[in-house]
Amino acid sequence: MASTAPASAAGSAFVTVTAKVSIAIGVVATLYAAVQVIAAWVLLGQLDTDAVLGFLAMQPIPWPVLWVLTHLTTITVAFLAICIAFLMVSVGLLCRRTWGWWGFVLFMVAGAAVNFAGIAAIDATFSWVQALPSQPELDQAKAELATLHMLTLATLWVSALVFAFLHGLVVWQLCRRDVRAEFGMIRTSR
Repeated sequence: MASTAPASAAGSAFVTVTAKVSIAIGVVATLYAAVQVIAAWVLLGQLDTDAVLGFLAMQPIPWPVLWVLTHLTTITVAFLAICIAFLMVSVGLLCRRTWGWWGFVLFMVAGAAVNFAGIAAIDATFSWVQALPSQPELDQAKAELATLHMLTLATLWVSALVFAFLHGLVVWQLCRRDVRAEFGMIRTSR
């Protein structure tokens, strides 16, 4: 008679709590993303996009910013899809499905990586604003913006490192033998 290794109480509690918290976050994020999609459709439907894009084409705007501005609805729909996928893998994790385990681990690793990518995007945005043509009435604001730039980058680096550490701990816990056994990933010999 083949037997599977009994899951430890600590492993079961860790997976259950992690999944339930993630489901709550997933529900809130999905509702938030749905509101963003609705807002994008309503607001962009009332906006003369040709006039805005014509104005923006005359400005020294970096192409990534222009791309984001021209794809706002697509970005909000993609964010909604990501939130729904996170909610689904969280439910899969709670139900001890292997695909839920793999999806959740993927979300943890990708989430940590996206935090670091966000640092580059914010840094580029600040650099772009600082490179705008000088105007005497804005010189004081630019000096304050340079300080804000450094503080923002420091805060982003600290938070990205903290989240990478926390996500790493979650992945490490999920990769423990007793936890993987809950998902049928460990086969025991007879």
